[in-house]
Amino acid sequence: MIVGKWLAAAAAVVAAAGALGARPEAGASSAQVKIQVAPDQVAVTIDGKPFTTLRADKAAQKLYLHPLLTASGKQVTRGFPMEPAPGESDDHPHQRGVWIGAEHVNDADFWENEPSDKNPRAGVVTLTKVTGVREGAGEGAFTLIAHWIPPGRESKVLVLETRTMTFRAPAPDTRSIDIDLRLQAKSKVTFADHHDALLGLRLTTPFEIAHGGRLLNAEGLTSWEKLRGARSAWVDSLATLDGEGVGVAVMDAPTNFRFPTSWHVREYGLVFANPFAMHDYSPSVPDGSVTLQPGQELKLRYRILIHPASADVAAAFKEFSGR
Repeated sequence: MIVGKWLAAAAAVVAAAGALGARPEAGASSAQVKIQVAPDQVAVTIDGKPFTTLRADKAAQKLYLHPLLTASGKQVTRGFPMEPAPGESDDHPHQRGVWIGAEHVNDADFWENEPSDKNPRAGVVTLTKVTGVREGAGEGAFTLIAHWIPPGRESKVLVLETRTMTFRAPAPDTRSIDIDLRLQAKSKVTFADHHDALLGLRLTTPFEIAHGGRLLNAEGLTSWEKLRGARSAWVDSLATLDGEGVGVAVMDAPTNFRFPTSWHVREYGLVFANPFAMHDYSPSVPDGSVTLQPGQELKLRYRILIHPASADVAAAFKEFSGR
C-alpha cells in the first residue's frame, strides 16, 4: 500500500491531536517531573522517585525504556537481559522493556537486530539528538531524533525517527507516557505486513499467563489467543505485584493510521500495537504493507498507562482520545 493522500489529509488532524495530548488531563496531579539527560540515556523521575530511563544501548543496537515502574516503585517490565531477576524468563533477549521497531523494513530487520541474534539483516537504531526537554509540575517531556540504518558499511539512513515522550502522574497511584512518533522515509521504504512491529512492551513474570497474568481489550476479550491479531483501541495487561494489583494499558489514538490497530500479544508478557499486520493474521484479507516515498512520514500516537488494577481503562481511553 502506498500512503500518499492519507498522509497529507491526516497530518493536520494528527497534529491537532498531539497538541491536545500535550495538555495535562483535568484533575492531573502537580507531581514534579524531572528529566535528566546524560550520555546514552535520559532518566525520568516523578516527585524524586525513578519512573523510567531511555537507554541508547549501542550493544543492543536499539533504543528502549528500562525499567518502567509503578507509582509505588514496582517494576512492570522484564529485567532480562539488562538486569535479570531470579526465576525470570530468558527467552527473546531482543525484547527489552519498551521499544519501537519492525522486523521487515525493506530488507533490514529492526526487531531481532541485536548481535546475539546473529542476523545478517540486522539494522541499527542510533540516537542522534535529544531536544525539547520540559520538566515541572504535572508533566515532563523530551524529543529524540534517531536514525534507522540498515546493515552494510556503505548504508545510509533509511528511516528518520522523531519521537516525543510526555511523562505524567495523572493521579498519585498512576503513571502515563504519551508517545508521539514520526517515521520519515529517507528513501523508498516498505514496512511489511508482519506481526513483529511496532510499539510494545515485554512485561515482567507476574504478567505472564502461566503466572496469573490476565489480558483485556476494549471489546472485552480476555484470551490471548483471541486478542492476538484482533483490532482494538486498547489492550490492558493485569497482574499482582507483591500483593498490589497493577495494570499496564497501551492505547491507540483514534487519529492513527488504521485505528483501531491490530495487536501482537503472546502469553509470555509481550504486547505490541501493530498497524501493519493484516494478511499475516488473516490470509483472506489484503496485504497490509505500507510503502513510503522519500520524505513521506507515518505519524502515530500512543499512550502507556500504568494504573491500579481497579481503574476504569475505558474511561481513561475516552480522556486520552478526547471522546
